[in-house]
Amino acid sequence: TLTGLANVPSFCERFEAELSRAQRYRHPFTVAYMDLDNFKTVNDLKGHEGGDEVLRQVAQALRKHTRQSDVVARLGGDEFVALFPETGSVPAREAVQKVLGQLLGAMRKGNWPVTFSIGAVTFECPMNTVRETLKLADDLMYAAKKDGKNSIRYAV
Repeated sequence: TLTGLANVPSFCERFEAELSRAQRYRHPFTVAYMDLDNFKTVNDLKGHEGGDEVLRQVAQALRKHTRQSDVVARLGGDEFVALFPETGSVPAREAVQKVLGQLLGAMRKGNWPVTFSIGAVTFECPMNTVRETLKLADDLMYAAKKDGKNSIRYAV
């Protein structure tokens, strides 16, 4: 309820439907797994109220700068995910870069010391399960964190 975004069960249900559709019709889709860098610093400096405000601002930016057909969710803590149906690699890179720019702008506007590590994977041939799909995007997100944070790692 804090962010107004889909929760894990709701996201997984919608993702399962998209995965089935993509498998049947062989349509591409992209998943972007996002983690807030330096979020603990916000909680340490501004308390949990400050952290909650950051999460609300992230959710607002994600809703505003994704399509109505995209599915955005908070997975918990400071992790978010976006599912971009019918989105191949070129438009996915553009969409994720745009979202990152908007997220960073929202953080600057609020004077929050937060950046974003994002792992984005375009699937031209879908994996068998939501879990397998999310793991690939999550692994890329951790690679972005390991390489210094505040970046996007893509794969097709």
